[in-house]
Amino acid sequence: MMNKIGIIVYSDDPKSLAMAMNLGHVALAMDTEVIVYFTFDGLTHLMEGEKDLSGFQHLLDAGVPNPYDLLADFVESGGDDVTTVACTTTLDMLDWDKEAMDDTVTTRFAGAADFLTVTADANHVFSFG
Repeated sequence: MMNKIGIIVYSDDPKSLAMAMNLGHVALAMDTEVIVYFTFDGLTHLMEGEKDLSGFQHLLDAGVPNPYDLLADFVESGGDDVTTVACTTTLDMLDWDKEAMDDTVTTRFAGAADFLTVTADANHVFSFG
């Protein structure tokens, strides 16, 4: 049986996404399935369009990879071992359109109950806010 982790991203801060993607990439390298649940402000990471990296620029200048490039690579290279979940409850609550989500990095739409079911057998669940 493959190991599995869950990651919850609930902040729109690019640093939270960078930390989550770093953990996700390491987990994949260790043959671990990764389910990332984007909820509340974290859901903005999955939205289409340009991202504001002005507060993250000093880290980019220091050589830290762009977290949105990490996200795209994570989904692309992870195949069936990666699930990125856009929280449907947040979408409904904030009256956001599912069509606003970038389908190149969003692999699933589901609520918290689904995330809890899918990660019930996870070795660990991490949270980045």
